[in-house]
Amino acid sequence: MKVLLADDAEVVRLMIGRFVESLGHELILASDGLEAVERYISEQPDMVLMDMLMPRLDGPEAGCRIKAAAGARWVPIVLVTAVEEVSKLADAMETGADDYLLKPVNLRMLEAKIKAIERTVALNRQVREQAAKLAEYYDHAEEEKRVARHLMEQLVSRERLSDPQLHSWIAPAESLSGDLIAAARTPGGVLHLMLADGIGHGLTAALNVLPLTQPFYAMSERGFSLGDILLEMHRKVRQVLPAGRFVALAFVAVDFAKQRIEVWNGGIPDLRLFGERGELLKRWPSQHLPLGILPLSELSLKTERFAYQQRANLVLCSDGLLEARNQLGEAFGTARLALACAGQPPALARDRTVAALTAFLDGARCHDDVSLAIVDLDPRASRPLPIAPDVSELPSLADADWRYALSLGPDELRHLHTVPHIMAFVAQLPPLAQARADIFLVLTELFVNALDHGLLELSSALKNDADGMDQYLQERLRRLTQLKSGRIDIELSGHDLGGRNMLLIRVVDSGKGFDLTRLDGLDAQRPSGRGIALVRALCVSLRFYGSGNTVEACYLPEPAHV
Repeated sequence: MKVLLADDAEVVRLMIGRFVESLGHELILASDGLEAVERYISEQPDMVLMDMLMPRLDGPEAGCRIKAAAGARWVPIVLVTAVEEVSKLADAMETGADDYLLKPVNLRMLEAKIKAIERTVALNRQVREQAAKLAEYYDHAEEEKRVARHLMEQLVSRERLSDPQLHSWIAPAESLSGDLIAAARTPGGVLHLMLADGIGHGLTAALNVLPLTQPFYAMSERGFSLGDILLEMHRKVRQVLPAGRFVALAFVAVDFAKQRIEVWNGGIPDLRLFGERGELLKRWPSQHLPLGILPLSELSLKTERFAYQQRANLVLCSDGLLEARNQLGEAFGTARLALACAGQPPALARDRTVAALTAFLDGARCHDDVSLAIVDLDPRASRPLPIAPDVSELPSLADADWRYALSLGPDELRHLHTVPHIMAFVAQLPPLAQARADIFLVLTELFVNALDHGLLELSSALKNDADGMDQYLQERLRRLTQLKSGRIDIELSGHDLGGRNMLLIRVVDSGKGFDLTRLDGLDAQRPSGRGIALVRALCVSLRFYGSGNTVEACYLPEPAHV
């Protein structure tokens, strides 16, 4: 150690100084209190031995100045004095001294005190080093959290959560949330909504849900179905996360045009649909295990569908909201959630739920991440049918500027995601890219008609029962699996129409066709035939040929607004 010895008596400095040096310590000398302060500031000793009564500045006052100069650094000060008055010694200890020795100094006692202080100084130095490491670790952790938070905000695409039909809220238990809410519109305007809940909370839980964002957004934008996206997200979770990690998830697809909801729930609390008067219209409990638990081949993609006819609120939340506990140990629960959001406009329902939870907790801390999403199911939010442009003369089909053709057999029809595949090509054509939503709808309806009613010979009457859609899809899958022959040919071509780019879509199936007279009574407002009626409204021309298994649709995008 470096030891500062301050005493105005030279004989004391000589005797005690030599003894301190004999113990192996480095000695620094001062002849009065003022010099002692100056030598402390310049030399930064580990310990101070100081007389109580000295010229210019006495020991207690010098000790106060040394303590002030040391700041947060602990420096032990031992007074070496002939003063035996208890009150003066107590005053000196209160103003900055840590111990004292009476003159004449007992060298054995001095050695013991120096060794004791040496141990304390070493321990204090170790504590300061650990504190510095902890501070460095804290700063590093905070920087990692800042980067992770920024990364999550970019991957989640918060601007997409500003969808007018969606109102959401997330409150992390720590600085980062293991809950994730993501929303995206398909090219056909269907709202895809995902609420995911990773194990635990904080950075680890947040990292669990990040792999879901890329397939969710990329595949939704290309028009993939809910089941296809779920399969890819499950594959990602199994591939990226370590064993034992999984993600509870609810996935909702809302088709406002057809007023239909499709739900897959794997480990999220019941989804609830509340009517305008607050009545519970429908409940979707968890029917599946969270993503990442089962092998890929055992994942069930079965969804539940529901057709709504009135304005309603679809409410999704994580278990962190329902299980939040106040200071009495009570859980927030579903009754309080229903009371706060049922029968309210969606934005107000969200705000009322947040206020209700805040009042319920009354200062208590949530021990899990909290998330809430409310979808406004307003029939008026469905896209209004456009008025088809009046084009008196169509160009010759032989005068195409470009052509794109696709011929699909049974294997391709079973495994190829046809419409997203074609849309990837359409998105690269600047004249058509701005009309992706319309083109997606037209392609989807024409392709589905050719496959379902042309090759598979499915009847739309199957959908009329309460659970008809599920029966229809099961029968569709069965027939498609067993399909041995048949083809669907799709051709897209671009034409110049007075300086405007027209798209011709031609779809031919090898099925038996249908009675063309059935098309005359189709109405876009009826559940059956709405798809063809929508195509008619979007296109300048829609023609069926032969027995109905060949169809040509001419689509003319709106002029780009400068």
